Amino acid sequence: MRTRRPLDADRITVRLLLLITSHVGKPCPTRNQIVAQTGLPRREVWRFLDGLHREGVIEIEERAIRPGNWRRLRIAGGEWTDWTSRRVLRRRVPLEPQQPPP
Repeated sequence: MRTRRPLDADRITVRLLLLITSHVGKPCPTRNQIVAQTGLPRREVWRFLDGLHREGVIEIEERAIRPGNWRRLRIAGGEWTDWTSRRVLRRRVPLEPQQPPP
């Protein structure tokens, strides 16, 4: 069984705020970038961001647009990052309804 190390929330918060600041005017950092920069476990990233948002440290704006949700962040009262950059994979099968054979 894996033991969980306690998170150093202050250190993680500082690293996250620096990451957000460095992405102002660029696409919002992805979960993978946040994990790499802060050391947060993957499953804790959104919970940690939501906690900072509730405390008023950061602001989060989301759009539920497919594929995936688009997101942008800013330090409270600061400048926004750009919207999340998403690459859409082309489908092999067209999304148009198939015509039944005659």
